Amino acid sequence: MKLPRLPIMPITWVFISLTTYPAPIWANSPGLVNNLLTPQTKQTAQEKPDFSGEGRSGRRTGGGSRNSCLSKEPPLTALSPVNNWGKTVLAYPTFWFYVPYSAQEASLGEFILQEEGGKDIYRTGFTLPGTPGFVSVTLPPTATALEINKSYRWYFKLYCSEQKSSGSNFVEGWVQRVELTPILEQQLKAASSQEYIVYANNLIWYDAIANLAKLRQQNPSNYTLAHDWNNLLQLRGIALEEFNREPFAGSVNQF
Repeated sequence: MKLPRLPIMPITWVFISLTTYPAPIWANSPGLVNNLLTPQTKQTAQEKPDFSGEGRSGRRTGGGSRNSCLSKEPPLTALSPVNNWGKTVLAYPTFWFYVPYSAQEASLGEFILQEEGGKDIYRTGFTLPGTPGFVSVTLPPTATALEINKSYRWYFKLYCSEQKSSGSNFVEGWVQRVELTPILEQQLKAASSQEYIVYANNLIWYDAIANLAKLRQQNPSNYTLAHDWNNLLQLRGIALEEFNREPFAGSVNQF
């Protein structure tokens, strides 16, 4: 018996548009983006940058009794590794600090950079931005350029009295300028604006935080940058996660 021929129904193809949002760096905390890692970093795709290890003597957190500044929480803190030592590839790097004082509470500041033997290569007075928060100090082109493979000691001092003799609330640490190798330069070009990823993977702290801080100030509502900032402050050897929600106040006014 011949079966009746069934009508052919038209097939309707339904396309579902999937909008893909870029995953933030360190998404689910797997570590930094591994396509920018090099064998020189001795890291695997699952490892996070580790800034711990041998360092130098210093003082990452301010305080103490011999100064006229009020005790506040969180205290004056350098955004630097726990071991008080970090690297830069720049001749004129930028340093970041958390300052709990307004310009009225700490009327004067001083930033000093010295060679290992204690000789000043840069010293400047400054005033703070109006409100508490993250503040930066950048070496100007008129300062002595940092030399490659040399270490320098820096001091960031705040005076809460017009009399310097009353003491300062200060932090101190070390910076070493390292060479910008062709491989590193190539990675930075490939990273476009997210240079902080490359700097962090290569354990170049001062440039990593300076680049990300600049991007965050330019894009304050960007979720990915905020997420990356939080994770950068949580890295091993950094341990500054308590500051992740503090505001940016801006750069100091040098004179």
